[in-house]
Amino acid sequence: MISDLDEALRQLLIQHGPLDPGQVDVNFDVPDREWSAGLAKPAVNLYLYDIRENRELRETNWVTERRAENEVTRRRAPVRIDLSYLVTAWTREVEDEHRLLWQVMAALFRNPELPPELLQGTLRSQERPVRLVTAQPDGVLKEPGDFWAALDNQLKPSVHLLATVELDLSLLTVAPPVKTVVLGTRQVRGRQQREVEELPAARQQTGVQVEEVQRASPPDVVRRGRARG
Repeated sequence: MISDLDEALRQLLIQHGPLDPGQVDVNFDVPDREWSAGLAKPAVNLYLYDIRENRELRETNWVTERRAENEVTRRRAPVRIDLSYLVTAWTREVEDEHRLLWQVMAALFRNPELPPELLQGTLRSQERPVRLVTAQPDGVLKEPGDFWAALDNQLKPSVHLLATVELDLSLLTVAPPVKTVVLGTRQVRGRQQREVEELPAARQQTGVQVEEVQRASPPDVVRRGRARG
């Protein structure tokens, strides 16, 4: 999944920047001092530094789908995952670096979602678009100076990019759909005991229409339900 997202972001910058891959390299390496010293041409670096669940988009419900006439599938809704990238530009001259970084930031702002034609691999099967949030003040990275000190490199201007993707847990529960639910009462040692019979016992939560039939003797109540069509 992450490699598919990396490649989609690379193609986004190349096609929507636009950036000429023969002139500017787009990579995802760790931008430490050793890496920057070995650059042979201008580069745009997207460094993935944080991965966490987006709890604001969490869904706890299950998705129910009918796969065949006698089969129902239940699965958990996908988990939404935020991936944080630090985007930087690397050139010999500061003016060129600022110009390149601005060009990249403009391309990201123009695309709040990854275009469908750029999706790679597993991204194509996602139910929701890949959301992109660019240069917002509430990013995960609070102390850029500490970040660059840990990489033993110089402090550089950067753009924070947040990409939100789906993590499909693929937890499936397969069972036949419910057809009939029968409820009744009977006398047991002087007390009324409720009986529940499910045919079959897979989906008690499905909606049924219930009608009451009053029998003569002995006095009991039988409720018969029919699954909604």
